[in-house]
Amino acid sequence: METSWRPGLGFVPKTSRVTALKEPMKPHENARRDANPLAVRPSEAISRWWSAQGVDGEDPLNSVPLTRFRLSLLFGAILFASGLGHLAALWITAADWSGPLSLRKPGLFGVSAGVTVWSIAWVLTQLVPHRGDRWFARLMSGGLLLEVGLITLQQWRGVPSHFNHATTLDAQIEAIMLGLILLVTAGVAWLCWRSRWLRPMADSLALAIRAGLWFLLVSCGLGLLTTVAGEVNLANGRPPEVWGRAGVLKYPHGAALHAIQTLPVLHWLLQRLRVAYSASILRAAVVGQALFLVHACGQTLLGRARTDIDGWSVAGLAVVGSLFLLGIGIRKTVPADRSFPLRSPLDESGDGRPDAN
Repeated sequence: METSWRPGLGFVPKTSRVTALKEPMKPHENARRDANPLAVRPSEAISRWWSAQGVDGEDPLNSVPLTRFRLSLLFGAILFASGLGHLAALWITAADWSGPLSLRKPGLFGVSAGVTVWSIAWVLTQLVPHRGDRWFARLMSGGLLLEVGLITLQQWRGVPSHFNHATTLDAQIEAIMLGLILLVTAGVAWLCWRSRWLRPMADSLALAIRAGLWFLLVSCGLGLLTTVAGEVNLANGRPPEVWGRAGVLKYPHGAALHAIQTLPVLHWLLQRLRVAYSASILRAAVVGQALFLVHACGQTLLGRARTDIDGWSVAGLAVVGSLFLLGIGIRKTVPADRSFPLRSPLDESGDGRPDAN
């Protein structure tokens, strides 16, 4: 009998969909070995796949409460509160905003990491669940908490947290932070891959989640490139934070870092205001975010400061903005929004139906 490989199930008989639907299901003790996903509806196949992940009493078609990730939410709150505390101290003391020893660094890193941890926990509630989600969230939030903790420690020690090899301890701390960044980047890449399988939702929300995750991954990659470029500058006797004449290396890294928050919030706002054609507006926002990221990379590579914008750049941005507003108007001939079908690793065809081969 001809067989085919099915994820999580091994080799199963290769039958047509019509034949499979007519065949009665046989009793089985192990769904991963005996169940044929072609003989069941997509929702049943997904439920069996989820049961095979080793989590009892859960169904991927049911919503996952955010409270499942309590520890991650707590870590995010600690980071956010620490960031706000340092920013408040910076404002009260009227200290210098710029510089490697400013309270700005633990403040901004704390707030940014805190909302990122919360966002990761929320994204996990929108994905088809996996048995390791809780530990994954703890790993990501713990990594960010430790990284920001080391940045804060260096600031309170009165030494730079980045590009600092003055002592063995400083070099080791920076190496640990780099390892944590690599860990978080790998975790974001894993979320990008898993975003192929979302719960039933509106097209605009699915786009916001996927685009936000990919922007976050690109920002993490740009952060790593910033570290490499800064080390090259340092080796050549140049300031590690500047590229060329006045380009700010961290500008591209931060240009799209928080799209994972802004895009879902935009979706929520459009839904609350009952704006028609919200999916088209969100698509325009995603492309606009991408163009802003390209602009930030261009400014840095050309050695220009963030506010050093010439007339050609302004004209180009105006033309692009006008084209996208025109595109939104044209898109009004298309239905506003549709529900997004649930996908799982069992759906190889990508249309929410069992594969017919």
